[in-house]
Amino acid sequence: MIKNDREKQILADLSASRTTAAFPALLTRLDNWVRDVLDDDTGPCQAPGNALTRVFSTVSTFNEILTARLIQETVNTLELRDKRPPPLPFCWITLGSDARGEQVIRTDQDNALIYADPCPDQADDAADYFAVLAEAVNQALDTLGFALCPGDVMASNPRWCRCLSQWLAALEQWVGSSDPMAVRNLTILLDFKAVFGDRRLAAMLHSKGFNTFEAFPAASHFLVRDDQLFAPPKALFNRIRTKKESGCKACFNLKTQALAHIVNGARLFAVNHRIRTPSTIDRLAYLAGDGILSPDEHQAIYAAFVFLSRLKIRQHLHKKADGPGLPANRIDIAGLTKQEKKDLDNALDAVAAFQKKMAAKYSQTWMNFFN
Repeated sequence: MIKNDREKQILADLSASRTTAAFPALLTRLDNWVRDVLDDDTGPCQAPGNALTRVFSTVSTFNEILTARLIQETVNTLELRDKRPPPLPFCWITLGSDARGEQVIRTDQDNALIYADPCPDQADDAADYFAVLAEAVNQALDTLGFALCPGDVMASNPRWCRCLSQWLAALEQWVGSSDPMAVRNLTILLDFKAVFGDRRLAAMLHSKGFNTFEAFPAASHFLVRDDQLFAPPKALFNRIRTKKESGCKACFNLKTQALAHIVNGARLFAVNHRIRTPSTIDRLAYLAGDGILSPDEHQAIYAAFVFLSRLKIRQHLHKKADGPGLPANRIDIAGLTKQEKKDLDNALDAVAAFQKKMAAKYSQTWMNFFN
């Protein structure tokens, strides 16, 4: 049995560490703890959902503390070394799986920075300061195993480092656009969490997101269409879509072919019902509580999310990566046990049903003829 206070000690040691030099060893301890919890079949971890939620919560808290420490250290360095204190209030936000509290094994970064609107005569200085700050923090995270984002969705990219008014304008543009890149940016921004700084800036951006979304109902259609770029997990005759690759007889991508549909559906229903939490598990719970998902629908999609997430994390912990700096999201179905194949089959039925529910509610097919 894994003692409940082990993760508390890791978090306490992280908070108490005086320098970032201790971070690599703490990250190793965290990885070992995650592996032990998810491999443990007794005690408080007996229910898979409980173990997964526990891991999600601990890793999310760890990442938030670590990121905040790196930002504060960088701010201090700029102030003491360069005599450059922050010219304006700002807020660092994390995006994607880290914002949803679903990043267990370190992957590439997704983050952004919001700062207060500058006066005209300080706009250039403010932009330069926050560009320097963001670059330093992104590089520091990279040295700790949070790889630089291949798609450049990071605060060091001017597109993801803006003053509040620029963010609000960009959000309105993305919500009202059918352009695939705008839709993808919107998808990224709808999952965010403030981790450091003036959280009122993040709250204002969040509120603008809900208000703007209501003003452009077509945005939901474009998000559905974006999700449908990835085929349903099952083909004709209820067969799982797999393909043969080198060293893999029946390859299946857990992220793009399954989990992404759950995340996309939970996000879309949540934003349409002003559910503010970015967590997929919490979104599903609120949707069930509000009657948007029936008890049976909630149980099926929740069980699917837990099973698929645990399977993906197991791949991340024990298998080779899909590419340099990337975790392994693919599994070889031929290597699963009979029970695992049955559980996977049931999970993918739930995913396909959820994807259909999302499309039935929000897809407006006629719009495809004009966009």
